[in-house]
Amino acid sequence: MDKKLEGILDILEKLNSSINIVNKEDLDEQYENLEDFRVLTRDLDIILNNFGSLDKNDGEEIEKMLFELHRILTTFEWHLSEISDLNTTILKVYKNKINNV
Repeated sequence: MDKKLEGILDILEKLNSSINIVNKEDLDEQYENLEDFRVLTRDLDIILNNFGSLDKNDGEEIEKMLFELHRILTTFEWHLSEISDLNTTILKVYKNKINNV
């Protein structure tokens, strides 16, 4: 998934190079955030791989795992939202900007 997000950022960066509506720093920040996304993916893999060994009768252990899943999912949402915001910014102006060049 991180490679797909990187591909999306590459597209947005290429389109933005024609219109310069998004700050380079904002795009660079999203590229930097990809490493955090990769770490989250590894954290999720660990949870998924370890689920079978959890004691399903241990409420504390299950609650801890569910809270960790919640943290990971909401952080995934944030990462996707940040990239979506860049996409929306470019979407709103690209057609008009490129037609007026």
